[in-house]
This record gives sequence, C-alpha cells and structure tokens, in this order.
Amino acid sequence: GGMSRHVRAVDRVDCTEKDYIGDGVYVAFDGYGYWLTAEDGSRATDAIYLEPTVLRALVRFVERVKAC
Repeated sequence: GGMSRHVRAVDRVDCTEKDYIGDGVYVAFDGYGYWLTAEDGSRATDAIYLEPTVLRALVRFVERVKAC
C-alpha cells in the first residue's frame, strides 16, 4: 500500500538530525522538510512528511487552538 512505500522512503532518507520527541515518535530533517516517524524500536512503522508549507499550517493550527 501507500504507507509501506512512504515508510521505506523514510528508512532511506539521509538525515543528519534525528531526535526522539516522545510517545515512540521521532523527527528528522532532510534539508527541506521534516519526517515524523513512529518506530517500534528497530524500524519506522509509519511516516509523515511535512513540507515547509504544511509545517507552517500545523504551527498556525497549534497556535490557534492554544489560544482557546
């Protein structure tokens, strides 16, 4: 399926920065966008890629709901 293709892609991404942010989630930067991956201890099981415009939209959302 589509998710398997994305998970395999994130396993191949060369990211110099990768941090654990909690709840089994890691974030990595590939020079353009950010990968969020859920990992089971040995490999990425799910992945989301955030391009700069999507990341800005997410930050706007967080700021908006934080104000509520």
